[in-house]
Amino acid sequence: MSGVDTVLHGGRVYTVDAVDKIVEALAIKNGRIVATGDSASMLDLAGAGTRKVDLGGRAVVPGFVDSHPHMDGLGLRLYKPAFDDPKSIDEILNVIKAEVAKRKPGEWIVCSPIASEPQVQKYPGALREGRWPNRHDLDSVAPDNPVYIEPPILIAPGIAVANSAALRIAGITGKTPVPTGVEIDVDALGEPTGIFRDFTFPKTMPDIYGTGRPGRALFGMIPPLTQNDMIRGVELAQRAFNAAGITAIYEGHGLPKAQQEAYLDIWLRKALTVRTYFVIAFGPNMFADQAAGDALIKETALYAAGNGFGDDLLKFGGLGYSFDSATAIGACLMREPYVGARGTKWQGVQHTSDEKFYDGLRRAARAGLRLQVQAAGGLAIDKVLGMMEEINREIPIKGKRWVIEHCQFPSKANLEVCKRLGIVATTTTNFLWNYGTVYLRSFGEELAGDAIPLRDWIDGGVMIAQSTDGRPYEPIFTFWQSLARKDGATGHVFGLPRQKLTRAEALRLYTYNAAYATFWEDRIGSLEAGKLADLAILSDDIMTMPEDRIPEATVLTTLLAGKPVHDVGLM
Repeated sequence: MSGVDTVLHGGRVYTVDAVDKIVEALAIKNGRIVATGDSASMLDLAGAGTRKVDLGGRAVVPGFVDSHPHMDGLGLRLYKPAFDDPKSIDEILNVIKAEVAKRKPGEWIVCSPIASEPQVQKYPGALREGRWPNRHDLDSVAPDNPVYIEPPILIAPGIAVANSAALRIAGITGKTPVPTGVEIDVDALGEPTGIFRDFTFPKTMPDIYGTGRPGRALFGMIPPLTQNDMIRGVELAQRAFNAAGITAIYEGHGLPKAQQEAYLDIWLRKALTVRTYFVIAFGPNMFADQAAGDALIKETALYAAGNGFGDDLLKFGGLGYSFDSATAIGACLMREPYVGARGTKWQGVQHTSDEKFYDGLRRAARAGLRLQVQAAGGLAIDKVLGMMEEINREIPIKGKRWVIEHCQFPSKANLEVCKRLGIVATTTTNFLWNYGTVYLRSFGEELAGDAIPLRDWIDGGVMIAQSTDGRPYEPIFTFWQSLARKDGATGHVFGLPRQKLTRAEALRLYTYNAAYATFWEDRIGSLEAGKLADLAILSDDIMTMPEDRIPEATVLTTLLAGKPVHDVGLM
């Protein structure tokens, strides 16, 4: 085996194999790991042309695999004008002023939300002025360009802001009829201030994806994103993912056509640097149009049945469904009434009837499609798993790796069903970081503390995979949040010590287990002989450094099949 391409030596290599072996070095040839072990043994495999990289004691981990990243959504946030959690209205205006300088008069300026989670929970108080910017503020720097600032998708109410030019084009007055869940803020004279509140999910007003869906409430005339915009966004996002040590993703929530085509374009140009397994989106609207739903099932079954279709970089597989709404805005379907976003008690949202949802799942199962279902609240989980059990009586699903996503409030009985049917669960403790104040307000300390119970999933013998749901997207942060379970706005700690993980468990959830969700666990997810050399070299050892300092660690180098897709000079 002499003459390998690369030897990494003198480090701490966390293999995430069956026994979580830690070694000093590994050797790579033709994009694959050929051996792991002590430094001397691996250096013995080197030839005249071998690249030898002295790790200097640094940690190496398998490339992170995010089981629910919304990479395209991150790309759009990076692509559009953004404010980066501003401290004043002047900072917001400076960003818009810079955009005006790049545009022609009359050209729309569409910006990302004013602030991101969890910081947005402190706004507008976090602004020096203690209020949201209004149309008059925006007019001062953009009198001739319509400006629209998008609402955060998972905040209720999500605040959107428009200037006077945008209001004129949209024909909005203080008396304009609005859909349920949307409010127009007005001044003392009854005139719109330019501030809008959207309590809905998905957002009724245009959000980060809304400009790609003309016809959204009030501002449907905003020009839709072009396909080039979408491609550019995915390209930006994959570079950010590479720098964060992410080498593969499972886009289980389901991708619409525009995003699918963007990934295909990049893959065809041999420029895809994040392995992507994506599920086709089955929109909730299709339950009301059985012919359209059947057509999508039939079409998808031609190329994405079974384990999916594709190669080691891009793969299509199955259909993705959503059963209830978002816990983050107090709208998931729960077993008992709770306080929703508008301060009244309810049990949450269910997108369609049990009968229609079950029928849709059953039709897809009969077509040989793997199913992925988003179910957040406890009652939603109960219902979805009950449907899967019923389908299993007719069409055995064990081994097909159906997926239940989010699943923040599983019961012991739910865990037993998942284990028995071989259902994979994907979730994220980032929900606690971003929306912990909502969890406490809506569900109380005891129920919120047991939300996203990674310890219970593991002890229940279920294949559970960690993810980010897009923010924060950095895996080292989410690895830490798996352990810390904190609310980012208040520092409140949820469910410790009873939900505490070991670091080895947390790493496995974000590498091997997530690779299992993609059917790629025989290729990636651990650092073992024969597997693709997807890995990250870290600045600090996240497995041994003080827990509260883990988020300070960075990724120095990311290898995809042995080749750097991110490197700060180590290679």
